[in-house]
Amino acid sequence: MLKEIYPSHLKMISFEGAKEWMPFFGSNSQALKELSANMVQLKDTDAFFGWYEKNQLLFIVGVTFYKDEVHVNNLLKMSKTVRNKAYYNGLVAIAKRRFFKKIVLKLAKQPLLKAQELHELDFSYQDGNGYELGLSYNTGLVLGGGGAKGAYQIGVWHCLEELSINYTMMSGTSVGALNGGLILQGELEVAEEMWQSIATEKILSLPFDASDEYTIKELINKLQLLTKTAVQSKGVSTGPLLNLIKELMDPEKIFNREKDFFIVTTETPRMEEKVVSLKEMTEETLPQWLLASSSFFPAMAACQIDGIYYVDGGYRNNVPRDVLLNRGATELLVIDVNGPGITKPYRLENGVTELIFNSSWGLGNVLLFDGKRSTWNMRLGYLEAKKLLGDYSGQVYTFPNKNFKKECLILSREFLHFLKKIPRFGSWYKRKTTLKEWEWLQKNQIVPEFVSLILLESLAKKLMIDPTLLYTLDELSQLIVKKFHEKEELVGDDLNQTMMHSLGEWLTKYAQQKSPISEFQQIASYYHYFGDEAESHRDSYDLLLDVSWKIGLEALFLMFLEKRNK
Repeated sequence: MLKEIYPSHLKMISFEGAKEWMPFFGSNSQALKELSANMVQLKDTDAFFGWYEKNQLLFIVGVTFYKDEVHVNNLLKMSKTVRNKAYYNGLVAIAKRRFFKKIVLKLAKQPLLKAQELHELDFSYQDGNGYELGLSYNTGLVLGGGGAKGAYQIGVWHCLEELSINYTMMSGTSVGALNGGLILQGELEVAEEMWQSIATEKILSLPFDASDEYTIKELINKLQLLTKTAVQSKGVSTGPLLNLIKELMDPEKIFNREKDFFIVTTETPRMEEKVVSLKEMTEETLPQWLLASSSFFPAMAACQIDGIYYVDGGYRNNVPRDVLLNRGATELLVIDVNGPGITKPYRLENGVTELIFNSSWGLGNVLLFDGKRSTWNMRLGYLEAKKLLGDYSGQVYTFPNKNFKKECLILSREFLHFLKKIPRFGSWYKRKTTLKEWEWLQKNQIVPEFVSLILLESLAKKLMIDPTLLYTLDELSQLIVKKFHEKEELVGDDLNQTMMHSLGEWLTKYAQQKSPISEFQQIASYYHYFGDEAESHRDSYDLLLDVSWKIGLEALFLMFLEKRNK
C-alpha cells in the first residue's frame, strides 16, 4: 500500500538500518540527507511515498513527475526482509496511478550483479537517462449505477479524454450501461448536451407540469406522483427512455469500436445476475439491453427481451468490477456514484491498480432528473477526476497545483503562530498536552503541513460554498469570511435553489438553517465567544475547547483568516 510522506512524517520514522536499494548517492547517509533536503522543498513535481505491507514500512522512494515519465531519484529500504519484487510493485503502482508510460531509475550504469538485479525486474539501461521500464496497460472502465446521479460519470469521462487516458474494456450497470454506450460511441459533446437538457419526463412517462421551481414542496409533489404512478402501473413506463436511447445511440459507431463492452442486468423471476457483452447483441437488441440494465423496478417497468423480464442490474451487481477483473484487466477506473444496489465483494490481485472516482458531495436524486443538477454533477466529476489524476490539488475543494503544497505549509505556519499569540488558547493547550503543536496534530491524525487546508475546506463546506469551481487558497479564504458574515445577517429562509436537490439534501439544509445547534451555529457561537476578551469567560473558553477542539480550531481559523485578509 502506498502512502504519501511529508517532512513532518520524518520524525515519526526510525531510519536506523535504512539502506540504499541502488547507489543513487553512493552512501546510506548521503541518501538520507538528500531525502530530507529534497522533501522539505515541497516542489510541485516531486513526491515521496512509503510502501507498506501488513502495516510494515518496507521502503521510502522519492520521485519526480516529468512529462509521461516517473523519475526515481532516491529509494531507501527500511526492512531487511524486503524483496526486489516489492520495489517493482511499489514503483509500478506510483506510475500507474497517473498513467505514466515509463519509470526511469536515475542511476549510472551498474556493475554486473546490480545490473542483473535490474534486468530481472525488466529495467534496461539507456545511455544518458538511466534504467528504464516501459509500462503496459490493459485498463478497464467500470461505470456504476445510480440513475440521475450518473451525470458525474460524464464529467469524469471528459477528464479522461482531456488527459488521453485509454481503456480497452468497459462494464456498466443501469445508468452506467447507458453512459457506457455514449462513451463507446465517442461523442462527448452529445453526452454532455443530453445531460444538460435532461428532465424526468424524457426518461419516464410521467405527467409532470413544467416548472422551474426547486422547492421542497415541488420535490415532494413529484415523488408522490412517481410513487402513485409506479404502484398503479406496476412500474412507470420507460417508453421515453427507450426513445431517448434510440435517438442518441449510433449502433454503427458503437459496433465498430474495438473496446469490449459488458452490461449487467438482473433476470426475473430468479433475480440472477446476467452479463451481456456487446458481441452478443445486435444493432436491434442493443437499445433493449441498455434499457434492461436500467429498469429500476418497481419504480420503473421491467423490460422484456425474448419472453424474459429483466430489471436493473444494481439488484445484483451495481459496480461491476469483477466483470472486467475476470477478463484480465490490470487497471480499473471505477466511477461509483453511490447509487442504490448491491456492491459485490472483490479482491485485487498483486499488480492490479484501482482508481476510484466518487464524491464526498451528494449528487442528488436517483429517479428525478434535472438538467441544471446534471450540469453541476458533471462539473464536479471533471474537477474531482483531475485531482485524482494529479492535474489539480485539494481534498474536498479544487485548487491549481502550482505552489499548492508550499502555500498550504505557509498558511499552516501562520495559523499556528497566530494561536501562540492567544494567551487563553496557550493556557488551554499547556493543560491539555506537553507535545509540540505539530506532534499533537500528528497524534490526532492531521498532517501538520495541511492543517490549514483541512480547516479551510471544512469551513467552506459548512458554509455551502460551491465545490464545482476552481479556487486559489486566497480566493477561498476571502469567500469563507464573506459567506460567514452574509449567513449571519440572513433574515428568514435561505432555501431558494437553482437546481434540484434530493429529499435528504433538503432535510440536511433545512436542519442547518433551523437548528440552534447546527454546524454553522456551533462555529458562530465559538467565534463570538472567542472574540470576547472578558476575563470572566476564561473558564468557559477552556470548556468550549474541551467539548470540541476541532470546532474551536475552525472558529479560531476563521478569526485568523479575517485578520489575514484585512
